[in-house]
Amino acid sequence: MVGTAVGRDFDLARLRTLADLQASVPLLDREAHAARVTARLGFDLAELPEAELGAGELDRPTLLEVWRQRSSEAGPERPRPRRIALLRAPGDDPLIDRLRLDDFAAFAPGLELLRVPSLDADPRAQLDALRRFRPDTLVMPSLATCSWLEGALRTPLERQLDNLHWLFAESDLDQRIRSRLPVINAGWIHEAGRIGLPTRRSPWQGFSLATRSLLIELLPHGDPEVDPRQRVQDRTVLPENAVLGERYELVLSSPLGFLRFRSGLHVRVVGFLPPADSEDTLPRPRVLRLPPPPADVSLEGVTLAGAWLTASVRQAFNREDPALVAGEIAADRLDDPRDRSKSGSLEPFHETELGASRVGARSQGPKPRALVVRVEVQGQTDAAFAARLAQRIDVDLRGRSAAYDWLRGRGDLWDLRVVVAESGRARRARDQRIRALDGSVERPTVRVRTNL
Repeated sequence: MVGTAVGRDFDLARLRTLADLQASVPLLDREAHAARVTARLGFDLAELPEAELGAGELDRPTLLEVWRQRSSEAGPERPRPRRIALLRAPGDDPLIDRLRLDDFAAFAPGLELLRVPSLDADPRAQLDALRRFRPDTLVMPSLATCSWLEGALRTPLERQLDNLHWLFAESDLDQRIRSRLPVINAGWIHEAGRIGLPTRRSPWQGFSLATRSLLIELLPHGDPEVDPRQRVQDRTVLPENAVLGERYELVLSSPLGFLRFRSGLHVRVVGFLPPADSEDTLPRPRVLRLPPPPADVSLEGVTLAGAWLTASVRQAFNREDPALVAGEIAADRLDDPRDRSKSGSLEPFHETELGASRVGARSQGPKPRALVVRVEVQGQTDAAFAARLAQRIDVDLRGRSAAYDWLRGRGDLWDLRVVVAESGRARRARDQRIRALDGSVERPTVRVRTNL
């Protein structure tokens, strides 16, 4: 990356230590990274070997050792993987796809591979292809994929795929499945490279950070259960200096085009692994993946903590109410509370070229003055249910935030709005994530979104 426009802009050629990098390059969130790094990389990157760019072989021996240990614990009667069905969407970077394939090629030399890039709503064609292939190993991005397939088959997977012996999954490893086949943690791979390796100790769904494969920094975030407001620091800590039990966001840098990128991936440190050999002299943190904390919502005159918002929605449901299935919270951008049928934005040029320009982006107009909550419930609701729920949420928020209560009393903030979504919406969205075969599936029941 040194020879690119990004390298010249950040003067990466003069950096010699990690401290120089931390002092010279700011932390970049997704939008800033896309504008300052990704969009400016171009095609002038010097020719480098794929292995050097991906750095996948550095931690591969440790990965294979853990896989062999897990497979031996399942019993010697199970054969080693040979026919592998990879249920995985192709990634944007072919080097990352090659990294996964090389891992399994090293684990099972001479393997036969069947790749399934996506699943249809009616997966009979894919299931027929799997039966004809007779795989002994199924590799999935999420264990929820296995649960979904079992629901389509109405039986555990091994009853339909009689040659199946192994299940590998990358995420949602605590998902319940019907199958009694051994499940092996496949490791954690990101677009930046290998992030985590499966651990040998409990919890088995945890990871040890792959600090030899790419540069990982930990950004302290605090605990939303203790402090509801997000107080993100601007200084990172190195993995070996992490505090046990603390929550962090991963900051990634790699030759694949990532430079101090705030990944949005959150972990909690649950332990440390001793150095593996003389070349790796620093301990590695053992971490558990966490969902991102709920984002704060900025209204005109007050910023409401995301933890307060999600708690208020949950506590607004009484025992006699229909059960909450899913909820989404966002700022209500309708400019007239008396005309809810009107759609649009506070920015008059929102849908024009001016709205999309930098000038339009800098002038967003006043902030929203209300919240909108969309909920899906189990069962039927009466006509007044949404109004009652909105009143309970509003009362709860006024008790949590004095500023919100004062602005609501003055009439500067409008009434909160609740929309009851059609039944099955959350399930369909979850099924779409499963069938996409790309990344984790499970999400918090109530979450904050930037828009609805």
